[in-house]
Amino acid sequence: MIENLELRAVPGTDPAIRTLAAAQQAELAAVYGDDQPQVGLHPDIAFILLLLEGSPVGCVGLQPVGPGLGEIKRMYVDPSARGWGLSRHLLTAVEAEAQRNGITRLRLETGTQQLEAIALYTNHGYAPTPPYPPFENESASLCFAKDL
Repeated sequence: MIENLELRAVPGTDPAIRTLAAAQQAELAAVYGDDQPQVGLHPDIAFILLLLEGSPVGCVGLQPVGPGLGEIKRMYVDPSARGWGLSRHLLTAVEAEAQRNGITRLRLETGTQQLEAIALYTNHGYAPTPPYPPFENESASLCFAKDL
């Protein structure tokens, strides 16, 4: 078990979320190039901030899409904190938050080169689904979903 780990609900305007989201976008641009679809932070996204020893090292967002449907957004762990299973904590937390909000199905999009993310999602019961907008014409996008 990891000590000094805190999960905190924060808005998308939180400076730590903005910093982590920018780092995620820069990392994705380095892998996929600048032509990847840039999806802004929707105001309805509720974030969970992961702090390790008081420092923000990860985040995940939950965006309501429709009745019973939510989307995982901006799942990210800083490279300095990877390899400790922190993404599993974030995934468990966002699923619990979804259930508290009446969401019975979660979907997400990740990239074909994000092998660790693909493994995380498939190991936690997410199954491949057809791409949904705005990812339906993106060859580097993979979409997954899970019934909660």
